[in-house]
This record gives sequence, C-alpha cells and structure tokens, in this order.
Amino acid sequence: MTPKTRVIIDTDPGTDDVLALLYAFASSHEDIEVQLLSVTFGNVDVQEFVPPSIRLLSSHSDFLRSCLRNVVSMFHVIEKEMRWRKDNGRPEGFDALKRSKPMVAVGAAGPLGGERMKAAYYRTSASRSEVLKIHLI
Repeated sequence: MTPKTRVIIDTDPGTDDVLALLYAFASSHEDIEVQLLSVTFGNVDVQEFVPPSIRLLSSHSDFLRSCLRNVVSMFHVIEKEMRWRKDNGRPEGFDALKRSKPMVAVGAAGPLGGERMKAAYYRTSASRSEVLKIHLI
C-alpha cells in the first residue's frame, strides 16, 4: 500500500525536532513515508568542531552537540529500542521507519545570507515584537 503522505524533512534537530522525528518514524507506514531527512543549520550547528584538548577534558559528549550527531544518535537509540522490544515480546513499533529508511543529507552549515544568529539571541531579546520588527520588516 502506498503511504498517504510522502515527506522530506529539513530540520536542525535539537531536542524538539528529534521528538518530532521520532513521532514521524513511529507513525504507521500507511500514513507517512519520510523519504529524505536533511539536517541544516539552525540553533544547532550542522557539525561542530571540537579541539582535541577539549575532548580530553570531558568524559561527556556535551561538547559534541551537532545536528548530524543528534540524528546518528537518534537512529542508534531507535535500533536499540526496537531490539529491546523484540527481545521482550513487545511490538517493535517504528513502522514508518522499518518500511522505508530515509536518505540523510547534510545541508548548509550557516545562513545563505545575512548574519549568523543562534537561539540565545532570540531568548534574550526584549520582546518578540522587537525581534519581528528587526527581522521581518
């Protein structure tokens, strides 16, 4: 059966976007087919360079946050979850992902025009109306 909706998802997968991706992949394969997952610059870097000296200082991966790493980690966790469910006699889930694995592409590492701004800029602005005036008008 052909899915009702075929989609291309273009995202900067931080926490909220990864949750949305999980929801899409857990949907019925009859409802959705994610054909392409494009990770692009947003409030999370596409690939963040971390100097070796900083990597040695931390046993945690907090310094390695990036779009690409988040997507790879998400697929790894989904694989582990599906294996655990199968081993414990539970439905594996993630029907849309099992039926059709999306191609993953890395997009722009920064804005194609204008200056680079991260979410911290918007969170510290005086008000949303101020941000709208600056960027939309």
